[in-house]
Amino acid sequence: MSEIKGIEIDCRFLDALSDAVLIFDENLSILYVSSGAERVLGKNRNELLLKDCRDLFGKNFSQNIESGAMLSYKINGIKKLVRINYISRFDNFFIAIISPGPTYEKEDLFMGMVGVSKAMKDIFEKIKVIAPLSSSVLITGETGTGKEMVAEAIHKISGRAGKMIKINCSAFPETLLESELFGYVKGAFTGADKNKPGKFQLADNGTLFLDEIGDLPINLQPKILRAVEKGEIEILGDSKTTQVNTRVICATNRNIEKDVHEGKFRTDLYFRISVFRIHIPPLRERKEDIIPLCEYILDKMNEKYGLGNKYLTKRSVDMLLSWTFPGNIRELENLLERAYIMSKTNTINEDIISEHIFLLSSKISYQNKDEKERIIEAMRMTNSIKEAANALGVSRITLWRKMKKYGIVKKMVGNNNS
Repeated sequence: MSEIKGIEIDCRFLDALSDAVLIFDENLSILYVSSGAERVLGKNRNELLLKDCRDLFGKNFSQNIESGAMLSYKINGIKKLVRINYISRFDNFFIAIISPGPTYEKEDLFMGMVGVSKAMKDIFEKIKVIAPLSSSVLITGETGTGKEMVAEAIHKISGRAGKMIKINCSAFPETLLESELFGYVKGAFTGADKNKPGKFQLADNGTLFLDEIGDLPINLQPKILRAVEKGEIEILGDSKTTQVNTRVICATNRNIEKDVHEGKFRTDLYFRISVFRIHIPPLRERKEDIIPLCEYILDKMNEKYGLGNKYLTKRSVDMLLSWTFPGNIRELENLLERAYIMSKTNTINEDIISEHIFLLSSKISYQNKDEKERIIEAMRMTNSIKEAANALGVSRITLWRKMKKYGIVKKMVGNNNS
């Protein structure tokens, strides 16, 4: 036990806490620094005791605490940020619990994207170089890596006067996709009772973002090639071509080179849309970006929901760093939003994180099994043809056919054929 200005403090208890605790008086003099606070601040408690909080965190210390703003301080000449997660007054002193602020600096945040890894820094620099040009760009990467955000950054920096128009090539059947891209004139087909501009026209003097370009039907590819190469489009039902000044940015999560090799994607179109190429690595290959991304996402959650500054426990961070994130940044955002809302305190513990990882890893393991294994497992679990078919998402007839194909006998489900 120790006593500071009449305050009896069990230092051993406070030091045993994982929380970083600061105690200061009405004059803002620091009275106590826990071992956790030493770690967060990167300073020895002897350097901090009786120091004025304003000397450490700036003259606006009191106002920043009241507003909930992050506090800045310097260590070895480097600016650091700290959050006040909890503060309470007891008679003539205050107890505050602090946590590290974002580890990303201003230069790590680029057009709404966070990246401290060399891969992301290189992408940011590449965007700056190619954005002012009119050349086409192909962005590749797994689902959820942020391909659309890269496209948006290119458009915003480009200074093009027109809008950025987006379309997902896999979201429409071929006939509808053609009319969406190129538009149609009145009377072009049944139901075309008025002219409708296509995406190329809407993006005139701007940017057209063709997402999932790898799913573009082969019959439409020559028309896209002509639009990209010559700036000419053929509006459905019109006898003449129309000129457009549209920059095209494409994105795909497919191995488009493999599609070219197999004849599923035209070679000439591939080279025309990929004058510049940007590949976004999956999150599992740039794990140094995970913690800054978590901090950035949680800051956005606080702005959106206003439930207070919440932070991840060390165990939660360790679990996130060990996870492979098959859904990449989109998965991380989804997980953290749920964790932020569900957490009843200002700390996000590992419960929600571990549940997410367990459920997703189980699903991935199940999906990776071959079809025969999945059928056998479903039969053993349900002991019913009907229930097994429901679990597998197929009809009973389809399940019977597959059982016959793989030589799976009915004895496996006993006598229950319902």
